[in-house]
Amino acid sequence: MEPTKVTSGPAIKCHLLLDLPDDILIVICSQCRIDELLDLRLTNSRIRNIISEYMLTIAPSVARVTFPYSDRLLKPFADRTRYTFEWLKGLIPQQLAAILVDRHRIVSTGSLSHYGIPAEDPFGDELRARVANGWHVLRSLSNISREVHRRYEVVLYTDCELDTLIQKEQIILDKRLQYMKTLPDQLANDYKLMFRLLWTCFGTDLSDTGEDEPWISDRGDALSNLGIEDLLLMRDENVGGRWMSRRGSLLLTWFVLAEGPEMFWRQWWSLPSGSSQNHIRDLARSTFRELPPTLMNRHRCFAQSFKAANPIRGLVSTSPIPYFAEYTLQRENDDSPSLVKDIMTHVPFRVNFKVQPMKPLVVEIGYQFAEFHNLWLRMVIMTLASFGSARLCPT
Repeated sequence: MEPTKVTSGPAIKCHLLLDLPDDILIVICSQCRIDELLDLRLTNSRIRNIISEYMLTIAPSVARVTFPYSDRLLKPFADRTRYTFEWLKGLIPQQLAAILVDRHRIVSTGSLSHYGIPAEDPFGDELRARVANGWHVLRSLSNISREVHRRYEVVLYTDCELDTLIQKEQIILDKRLQYMKTLPDQLANDYKLMFRLLWTCFGTDLSDTGEDEPWISDRGDALSNLGIEDLLLMRDENVGGRWMSRRGSLLLTWFVLAEGPEMFWRQWWSLPSGSSQNHIRDLARSTFRELPPTLMNRHRCFAQSFKAANPIRGLVSTSPIPYFAEYTLQRENDDSPSLVKDIMTHVPFRVNFKVQPMKPLVVEIGYQFAEFHNLWLRMVIMTLASFGSARLCPT
């Protein structure tokens, strides 16, 4: 049977739960998904105490309900004391890592068609562990944004709301840079590796028609809004329309740093199938639709500054390609490769934005280049002519 998302059932009112005996509450908690258990834990002190007291029983069951097909992720522990609340929450970045490494196959074409490692293949354990570390770092970076906006909501009062927002973003940038300096080289490079993989889920879709609007920076004048230096949105058929956006200056970079892993967790796993397909795209469009152009430009600058201040450290690779290449080579050289169960085919991995056709952009670039070339040629001719005139003048 093909894997499908496991959605939650109807909500149970808290006052009804409190009338139930403890043993029934334990069974109910054991049938929750992780998000549901986290919410349930905050409803009442009695329920929270029951969850804490019986975590060794509840945690494995909740994990299996949340990830019914992820046998490798839920490999049982010999020591049952490891089934803690922190272990349960730690499964989220591990699952996101498994999805990211697995689904890389659907965005690669040509010679890269086999790049990606199935979530149930043990060969990918090392890469998945590094990517999970990267998700942890991204969560910390996004928490910085939330904390600053919460703490400085009143402290940074000015007459101009725009100035206040820019001040907050500057504080966020400074705190993020300070946090990155505290990371060991290995962890910092794991974050870069994860971020590099993460961009493969973003893409452009020329066939996306209907009421959907184009991406916020794909309107009007092609050159000024596309921002060749700032918003590298060039569609490349050789890489399946992926955004070659690793320079760190995209508006989306700022957006991902602000939102963190939660939106990927919702689209890829926790939301019901019918409402998850375009969750990230719609969230991004609604976020940027409210931003004034000045603030957009500042967000690009802040994202670029963050990228520039965090170069690759040491000799630890930030590329997933060696892992994928070694895996492909191993599979090709294996006379009888083991059959690995594919459990991620149902995941809505892609985040596709509607864009304008690229032909007008190419024509516009051609006109701009021709105009620049003619201007440059005229300047050269005038300069040479002035030199020639000077040589002909009598001394």
